[in-house]
Amino acid sequence: MSDPTGPISAGERLSPNRGEPSRNPKAKPPGRPGKQRPPRKHRSFLGFLAGFFVTGLYRFGLIAIVLAVLVGGGGFYVLNADLPSVDSLKDYRPPLESRVYASNFQLVSELADQHRIYVPYDRIPPVVAQAFISAEDRNFWIDPGIDPVAIIRAGFTDMMRMGSDRRPLGASTITQQVVKNMLLNNRINFARKIKEAILAVRISGVMSKQQILTIYLNEIYLGSNSYGVAAAAQAYFDKPLDQLTIAQAASLGALPKAPSSYDPFRHPQQALDRRNWVIGRMLADGAITADQAKTAMAEPLLPRAGGEKLTVQHAGYFADAVQQQVVDRFGADMASQGGLIIRTSLEPKLQAAAENAVRDGLQRYDQRFGGWHGLVGHVDDPTLEQNWQADLGKQPTPPGMRENWHLAVVLSVTTTSAKLGYTDNSGATGASTAHLGDIALADIRWARPLVNGTPGAPPHTMGQVLNPGDFVMVSPGSKPDSLMLEQIPNVQGALICMDPRTGRVLAMVGGWSHDLSPYNRATQAQRQPGSSVKPFVYLTAMEQNIQPDAPVLDAPFVQQMPDGTTYRPGNFEDNFQGPVPIYHALELSMNLATLNLARTVGLDNIAKNFESFGIINQMPPYYPSAIGAIDTTLWKMVTGYAALDEYGRQVTPTLIDSVTDPDGKILYQADTGPACDNCAAGNPAQPPQLTYSGQQLADPDSVFQDITMMKGVVLRGTGTPAVVGIKQPVAGKTGTTNDFNDTWFIGFTPGVLTGCWVGYDKPQSLGNDQTGGAVCGPIWNEFMKTALDGQPDTDFVVPPGDSLQQTGGVTEAFKTGQSPGAQTNDNLLAGSPAATPVAAPAQPGQPAAPAPSVDKQLGGLY
Repeated sequence: MSDPTGPISAGERLSPNRGEPSRNPKAKPPGRPGKQRPPRKHRSFLGFLAGFFVTGLYRFGLIAIVLAVLVGGGGFYVLNADLPSVDSLKDYRPPLESRVYASNFQLVSELADQHRIYVPYDRIPPVVAQAFISAEDRNFWIDPGIDPVAIIRAGFTDMMRMGSDRRPLGASTITQQVVKNMLLNNRINFARKIKEAILAVRISGVMSKQQILTIYLNEIYLGSNSYGVAAAAQAYFDKPLDQLTIAQAASLGALPKAPSSYDPFRHPQQALDRRNWVIGRMLADGAITADQAKTAMAEPLLPRAGGEKLTVQHAGYFADAVQQQVVDRFGADMASQGGLIIRTSLEPKLQAAAENAVRDGLQRYDQRFGGWHGLVGHVDDPTLEQNWQADLGKQPTPPGMRENWHLAVVLSVTTTSAKLGYTDNSGATGASTAHLGDIALADIRWARPLVNGTPGAPPHTMGQVLNPGDFVMVSPGSKPDSLMLEQIPNVQGALICMDPRTGRVLAMVGGWSHDLSPYNRATQAQRQPGSSVKPFVYLTAMEQNIQPDAPVLDAPFVQQMPDGTTYRPGNFEDNFQGPVPIYHALELSMNLATLNLARTVGLDNIAKNFESFGIINQMPPYYPSAIGAIDTTLWKMVTGYAALDEYGRQVTPTLIDSVTDPDGKILYQADTGPACDNCAAGNPAQPPQLTYSGQQLADPDSVFQDITMMKGVVLRGTGTPAVVGIKQPVAGKTGTTNDFNDTWFIGFTPGVLTGCWVGYDKPQSLGNDQTGGAVCGPIWNEFMKTALDGQPDTDFVVPPGDSLQQTGGVTEAFKTGQSPGAQTNDNLLAGSPAATPVAAPAQPGQPAAPAPSVDKQLGGLY
């Protein structure tokens, strides 16, 4: 046997198990008796590389899977731990808009950040629900909250679009959209989509499909500030949900994808194409028949646009005032999200009459004194007569135009006429129609061109006012194809109508147009009331048992003011009549007689009436205050006059009758109804004795004397323009301030009270002789003819113990113990503090010489 440590011969073999040389090539390997291993083949270098790559890839795959499980599981744990609860959706109560209704339950306005009308599932028409299902989630009824096939399709498409600016393709189910809208944000990222999917599956496990669909159809944003299908149906079609056609339902179903892009008002063709696509999906889903689909596709996109949502037109100022009261009482969130039902005192018929009366009056004034300032814009277009419709379409329509006005463009001008074009979309289809018309020079004589801001002479050629390319406002003329030139006045006005018994405000106008300016001049504008405060001065005299026919001195009045200046006012007519009856002084609104009377009765007593009747919180203790040199609002003045109308009983003005929550619970009820003093007795022989609440501010006898004198104001005095053609007895008072800056008329019957104010927002003169009777009187007259239509000719009731008697040819009221002529000049004038004379008074009824240096800088004029 050879040395095992020696060299191995060529015939020796290594033992595969132990590496020992085998001397016998045929010997069997140790450990594997009876079987010989085949010889190993030699591998190529490429084979070696391939083997190494496969082995490495296999090992890397195992590691990647392990890491993916770890990372995915950890990510799921992190995302899952941060997910919101779905419990809030089980008791779904969306933020609901509050709705304001008129006294006849017509809609006035909606108080909301989001326009939403909640509709339960059983009131959602199936065709509406199906339109959204066909467009957004065809497998809604069977999917588990997500649609895996859609997700894969969207993922593949998005991979193909990588690097482009296009929005990723959506694959969200209706349930996922509910999650996005209600529980998550709108960010587009992978984490948000994973959360959305997890929550969608959860929601599907704990809520029914009907519950999910109800939330979706009430929450989805559909453009035009409309959230939910009911609000959108109102916004786009002015219809309740159950009256929508298949085509209209499909139009709504087309909107969730991109409300702005498929807005039927702004992009009609895109909206039409998308709507018809939805109709095709509904047909493919078997929701409608082929004939129904054909009919729906042939239907116009918007047969009649909803446009104005407010049922009661032009009630913006009233609605704003109501909203402010609701916010003050319940808070901003409750007002805009609480779904409150707010019933108000607004009378739509009277509101329309008030709006028209104010606008008519402002236009009358503007055409007399305003000159021409109505140019809206201008375009230089050599092809104007061919392309005027396109040019007109580019010009924004100014806010504040009246219903029958149109924006027009001047096409050509001659010396005596102008040709204009305008469009009108008031037809049955809502389509725009082109019209041509002419304006005659004779019809625009009022449009005096402005020279340095002041109206000049009437135009003698059309070119002084209109030129080709001018954009102006027009209204239909009295002849075919004739037009009238229009403009929005610069002057402003306000009106309030109230039921004086209850304080319920029946109509309110705060300016020419709420769209043009929401500033409410009826409630917010602090203006000088001028002579409209005088009834409260004369009431003070009546309370001191001074008779209406007692003489008061219409003579110069001089008073040293606290600042050392001398107050020397004058009358409107710049003359003096000497001693005149008190009722005559009120009828003609004599300043000097009123001031001499104020000196007699005392400023402190006048202040008590000013303040208790609510026309001012604290009257400055100066004589100018007695003739209206104070700041107040039309709202406060009307409130004070309401107490006069009610014989001195305090009246609290109200806008809101009641407020209820969505469940019908009454949250607020106005205390405006009467109490029956004898109803409990149940005596059928006695009629019910109804009384209204309110503190007695003055004795009824004195107030009745004041009312009777105020009747003389409209019969013989400054207020006669207000009652032309009115049969019912009216009491009222005019007001005109210094330099004719503010004009007022406030008047009432036993059942209706109305106040009017006209002036510029920035105080400036309305023009010489533009008094309250001349400017506000006709406005009050026009409105009250509607308000009093059908009302009985009821006169003011004489209080027990009082009597109406003739004095000086007129009828005045006298208390028990009083009689005409009982108070002589000496009885009244002897008790007056001495005034500083500056001119000798004339004999009664005769004019006196004017006083020198008359100062009219403070107080009312007329």
